[in-house]
Amino acid sequence: MTFNKENMLPFDDLWRAVTTWAEQESARIAMTGRPLTPSEVAIAKKVGARSTELIRVLVVTTMPFPEDVTLRAIGAQVGLTTEQSGGMTLGHGIFIRADQVGRKDIWPHEFRHVAQYECFGSIKTFMFFYLKELLHFRYGPGPLEVDAKKAEEV
Repeated sequence: MTFNKENMLPFDDLWRAVTTWAEQESARIAMTGRPLTPSEVAIAKKVGARSTELIRVLVVTTMPFPEDVTLRAIGAQVGLTTEQSGGMTLGHGIFIRADQVGRKDIWPHEFRHVAQYECFGSIKTFMFFYLKELLHFRYGPGPLEVDAKKAEEV
């Protein structure tokens, strides 16, 4: 199903649902993920992450998707998460797909997203702006993704 302004969830409903899902997944990463290695801490600090001791990484075979069918469809359409995603950051929690762990560019990119979450102060606030960005630009050309992409050059 393709979503447009006529059949899209109202933004506040979408934002609330995505935030709830992201907070749950972030908590799962916090409980089961591993802390950063010393070299990862150095990269995270270099791209602006402050509370590196809170960052956890959970290596997964596939990126998680919200169970809600509408959220899954909207998320896939705007690029919130897809099966091709190599990594996804939710607060201080990072999912990395197992076959992407060796990519040098993925780590500074995801750590820069951690720094962005820290600047926004919460998953809820970050998601407000990130969802607006995705709905307007789709994944890639929006300011938060451009900023994270620039961090890959570190």
